[in-house]
Amino acid sequence: MKRVISPDGSVERVEFRDRPLTDDEKKAFEKYRDLSPVEILRRLRTAEWNADVSQQERDQWKAIAQRAQNELGVAERRLAAVTPEGWEVPKTVADLVAHAEAHGWRSALAWNPRAASEEMTLAVLVGRDVTPADEPARGTKWRYQLTWNCEPGSARRAGSGLAQTPHRPGWHEAPSVKKIRAVIRAHPGPGAPADAGTT
Repeated sequence: MKRVISPDGSVERVEFRDRPLTDDEKKAFEKYRDLSPVEILRRLRTAEWNADVSQQERDQWKAIAQRAQNELGVAERRLAAVTPEGWEVPKTVADLVAHAEAHGWRSALAWNPRAASEEMTLAVLVGRDVTPADEPARGTKWRYQLTWNCEPGSARRAGSGLAQTPHRPGWHEAPSVKKIRAVIRAHPGPGAPADAGTT
């Protein structure tokens, strides 16, 4: 049984069943030996407040770092989308992107140099999310990721690329550009002209 003095000065008897102190704990607790219970509570309250403030500051810095990372990612994507001097977007790609945007689809381009080569790779993404106006399906979006290997004056498609569709949501081999254009034409997105599905 031990006598405990509460912050309001009242006294009560409480039975504690603590583990014996370790040698390290004895050394650490030595500075508290001559303090009153109320003073120990004051110091505990201060320590808890400092810990809360430190946690809040860490959370704020994490949020700031995440925002900076997101902004950097956006800047990098915008930079990658800029056509390098002396290069041009292949006509097939330009036509596909224009066709997609005219039908309410989103698009993105990213130029990247090829290692140990004078060529550049051009990554192309076209797609849109499913809307309530679309036919119900397992998937939630159309996505076509294609790549061209480019050099000044010429370009060739690198592989078939990847695709996701509402009826086949897992990544799979993308079809030809001609078939992708047909899919876009058959499924115009929000904001597309009324006659978009016929052009």
